[in-house]
Amino acid sequence: MTTATHNAAGLKRLGQFAHHAWFARDERGQFLIQFVIIFPLLMLLVGLVVDGGLMYWQFRRAEVTANAAAQAASHTIDIDYFRATNQIRLDQERAASIANEFVARNARGSMQITRIAIQPNQISVFASARVSTIFFRLVGISSLAMNVDGHAYPAFGINVEGQ
Repeated sequence: MTTATHNAAGLKRLGQFAHHAWFARDERGQFLIQFVIIFPLLMLLVGLVVDGGLMYWQFRRAEVTANAAAQAASHTIDIDYFRATNQIRLDQERAASIANEFVARNARGSMQITRIAIQPNQISVFASARVSTIFFRLVGISSLAMNVDGHAYPAFGINVEGQ
């Protein structure tokens, strides 16, 4: 068999499968397949970023409110005890009242105090907050709960604490 005959036979065999080769090279519809796969993943990522950012912002806001409530309550010292002993001690009833009032005024309904622990020289405010979601609602999660706490102690002094 000569080279020309060999090449002609090869082209004839190639021609038999030419329609299969054309089908394998056809790229119509591939963008649609990529879009169907990537778009939901992209939307999931956007949802995580938006809801995650919102949750972090609400968590920080609740945490700052709990810390500020504890700080405000830590200034309620027992004056009579201080005058008698020259030592600092929290007025427990006033401290709890101040912490509750502070959270009520600053939480905007999204946060509730769960417990207030008052020791003679420290107050701890424990609270829970609910965060509404945006994208997680699509999978049935309309809100998430988080717990925060704030701690403070009364400090006194002119130049140095305890002076």
